[in-house]
Formats: sequence, C-alpha cells, structure tokens
Amino acid sequence: TFVLVFLAEWGDRSQLATIALGAARNVYGVTAGTILGHTCCTGLAVLGGRLLASRISVKKVTYAGGALFIVFAILYGYEALDMKSVI
Repeated sequence: TFVLVFLAEWGDRSQLATIALGAARNVYGVTAGTILGHTCCTGLAVLGGRLLASRISVKKVTYAGGALFIVFAILYGYEALDMKSVI
C-alpha cells in the first residue's frame, strides 16, 4: 500500500511544496507538520468513508461510479472528436 500511494502521489503540488519548505525552513518542523496534516486528512477520509458506507450500499456506489465513468468517457470522446475537427 505504501508503494502504491507513494507512486500515485509522486510529484504532486503538495509534495513539491513540502520539498521547497524543507529546503527553506526547519526540516524537522516541516516533517512533523507534513505527517500531522496527512494523518488528519487520511483520518477524516476514513471516517467519512465509514459513515457513507453505513448509509449507502457498496453496490449503489459501484453502480454510480461506473455510470460516471461512462459519462466521462462519452464527454471526453466527444471532446476529442471535436478537437480533431479544429486541427
């Protein structure tokens, strides 16, 4: 799981900002703040997910995600075809 998250988040803006802060400020303070912030954010996501899972069935969330995936595929496909006519 750690490797998957690490690779997925590699080079995002928050990571680049953390690197810049670590270079300009106290490395230990930046590290502690980063760990605390990530812990709070992840904890809220877990609690929110648990709350939603108790109110909405996983099957409905899966269907909704699939439907959104299809909608986005259609929209981006249309956009790609439209952009081809411009070029």
